[in-house]
Amino acid sequence: MAEVKKEIVIDAPVERFYDLVVDYARYPEFVPGIKACRILAAPGEKHVEYQLDLGVKRIRYVLRMIEERPARVAWSLVSGEWMKVSNGSWALADAGGRTRALYTVDIQIARPPLVPQAVVDRVSDELTRIQLPKTLDAFKARAEGRA
Repeated sequence: MAEVKKEIVIDAPVERFYDLVVDYARYPEFVPGIKACRILAAPGEKHVEYQLDLGVKRIRYVLRMIEERPARVAWSLVSGEWMKVSNGSWALADAGGRTRALYTVDIQIARPPLVPQAVVDRVSDELTRIQLPKTLDAFKARAEGRA
């Protein structure tokens, strides 16, 4: 998957949306596919472990989070099943009491031994074509009090 960027406008102030983005433990309540999410102890860093159910495959991965209140949250892959790369960010800006959010993500799926390329391609497709739009819609709905 190449880097994907999508901008959305949320009817909520930047600070409130930022608080939602960094409340990782609550992701299973509203982010499609996230079955578990927990903060791990990491000296001087914040690591978050995710369990994502894609229907075709359930994967576990750990991201290093970099939080710059209230304008940016970025992440990079520490470890993960099926992943070679998982980098991304939320860039947040005030838009007259609303939030303009630019979501950027780059995920590259690794092909585990004995797994057909067709399965890897299906997981990658699920992440980009289906999971990404659902995730953005879920964050917007939650921030606007619709979820």
